Amino acid sequence: MSEHTEIPKRVDWHRLWGLMMTPLFERLGCETIVEMDLSRKEQKLDMVVINRVGNLPYGKISPDYYKGFENLNEHNLISFKSFQEVFNVKALEEFYGHYTNYKKDKNIPEKNKGSINLYAVTHHFPEKLFAPFQGTQFLRCIEKGLIYELRFLTPVRFIITRKITHPIIGLFSNDADQITASRKRLEKDGWLIKQVSSYLKKLYNFYFKEGVDMVYTQEMFIQDHYPEWHEKIQSARNEGMLEGKLEGKLEGMLEGKLKGEYVGKILLAQQILKQAVYSKQDLENKSVDELRSIAVKLEKKLNVTFH
Repeated sequence: MSEHTEIPKRVDWHRLWGLMMTPLFERLGCETIVEMDLSRKEQKLDMVVINRVGNLPYGKISPDYYKGFENLNEHNLISFKSFQEVFNVKALEEFYGHYTNYKKDKNIPEKNKGSINLYAVTHHFPEKLFAPFQGTQFLRCIEKGLIYELRFLTPVRFIITRKITHPIIGLFSNDADQITASRKRLEKDGWLIKQVSSYLKKLYNFYFKEGVDMVYTQEMFIQDHYPEWHEKIQSARNEGMLEGKLEGKLEGMLEGKLKGEYVGKILLAQQILKQAVYSKQDLENKSVDELRSIAVKLEKKLNVTFH
């Protein structure tokens, strides 16, 4: 096994999620702690949100931003699981351990434990964990497929992020459509994207390492760091899609569309890198697989160049 184990990779996702959620909770007047160490042996809780103002000003922001968190307590402990993980029994036991250690750390007596809320933010629906409690009073569905409360021992609210319309959480979905929707919402509202933009490049690099479609994330990266090119990339895409539709009459609409998009994006990338390796005619004579391979190579060069 190499020195790069799964643990640092996992922590990176969790820390980035916490950092990007921090401005949201701070806008509500809460104090946040990302990756709070609650044990002698390093074992970090993903996020702690502390309400020091009482009634939170939820009216300051759209409900989409605090979906699932509309019942924040004085102390709020959050465990996050990315699309690489599953929230299972072991994760729940670990979360309860954090809860116990937090009470000790903050000297919160048992009679005041009601001042603490537990939240599990997880991409995957925890089927195996929920199975024994289905149809019982211990599992409450707040919003089907999205929000549940497991009321076994200390209650835990589960926020299932796979299909949630949240401007920050959606960026961690590993789903291109959901990432697109979240990104557009951040751009439309404006106030939060300015505070998280410095983390977006790192998030896109994470997806690149996971082999997620970087044609899309490359565009977002250029928009963040080279906005003067954004209109050009849109023009390139439109041109490519038009050519794709025309060619699709012969080779199939889907293949033609993909081919056109790749041609447009590769030509733009070459302009940015100032490396005119392929002409438009050269690219048009290549297959979709060949174009995809070229796009991936250029993506790597763009990341190195813009790092």
